Formats: sequence, C-alpha cells, structure tokens
Amino acid sequence: MASSDQRINHFAAFFKKYMSSAPVITAALPIPITAADLIPTYAEQSTFLTAYASLLCFLTVAFVFYRRHRIGTYLLPATWGKRSRITGRFLLSWVPFLCMVATVACLVTYHTTLNLSLTLLPDAEFASTSTLLANATVRELSWELQLRLLGSYLGMFVFSTLAFSLMAVREYMQTVLGLSDHDLVLKSGDPAVEKVGD
Repeated sequence: MASSDQRINHFAAFFKKYMSSAPVITAALPIPITAADLIPTYAEQSTFLTAYASLLCFLTVAFVFYRRHRIGTYLLPATWGKRSRITGRFLLSWVPFLCMVATVACLVTYHTTLNLSLTLLPDAEFASTSTLLANATVRELSWELQLRLLGSYLGMFVFSTLAFSLMAVREYMQTVLGLSDHDLVLKSGDPAVEKVGD
C-alpha cells in the first residue's frame, strides 16, 4: 500500500508529465493576470477578486482530485453496461467541453458588463477607461451589475480550472488503473465496436 505522501507525489508527477500542471497553473493565473492588468478591473476590486478567484480555483482542483476514485469507476470496463456508468462516462467526456463554453461565456459577460458599467459612471464622458477603473467607486453601480462583474470574473477562472482538472484526473485514473486508449475504445460495451475488436 502506498503511503499518502507517495500518492500525492505520484499525482503531482502525473500533472507535471501529462498536463504540465495545467490545473494548478490555471488556479494560480488570477494573481499574475490581475497584477499585470491583462484583464481590466476596478482598482478597489482587484485585490479581493484575485484572492477569491485563486481560492475557488484551488478548491476546484482539490475537489476534483478528492473525487478521483468516483471518476475512476466510470473508466472500469467491467461496469460499463450499467446505465449509471454510461451516464457517468458521458458526463465525464463532455463536462470539460461545457466548462470551456462556460469560460468563454463568462469572458464575454465580464467585458460586456464592465464596458456597460463604465458608461454609467458620472465622469464617463470626460475620463479615460484607465482613470475610471483606478478612481471609480463600484458602490455607484447597481447590485445587479456588481454581481454580474463578480460572477463572470470568478466564473472564467473556475470553469477553466474545472475543465483542466477533470481532463487531468481522468487521464491520471486511466494510468493508475492500467487502462490503455485501446482498452477504453475496444471495451466500451458498444457491440459494434466489440465486433471490430474481435
């Protein structure tokens, strides 16, 4: 039996080898991105947006890793005939893509909402965007706009982290279970595929 430290080290090595630590890197992205002003934010929100986004992203990575055993059960060919496993495998295959779509939707929503909020500020006609972002008080905006800004900003990082994490853990569990891509295709439970494999 591998110790807890050995399992964690094996998992960390997997991320480095197969995914270049993409989930962890994505979880840490809010810090340098906000610091470099790559995504415009109101100055008074920058600090807590960065902290919340990173916290939620690391929690997302941790939760997906915590659920890795359940994810692994969807990869076992012996259980693929069960309806619950078929549904689980389908979701496991497509949820990362849906997370990517949600990331793009959050990006568009954030920038659209930010631009709208800037036009509603009192000095919008006379000040530059950078001046407004540096000096404006977000409390001047409606709660709806504030929540849309917060939700879409956090969403773009959390959804992208979730997509990376699910794909990485699926690959990790496939390696741990000793399943090749050949096994996953030819033992899928699909009668047509199994005839081809014979």
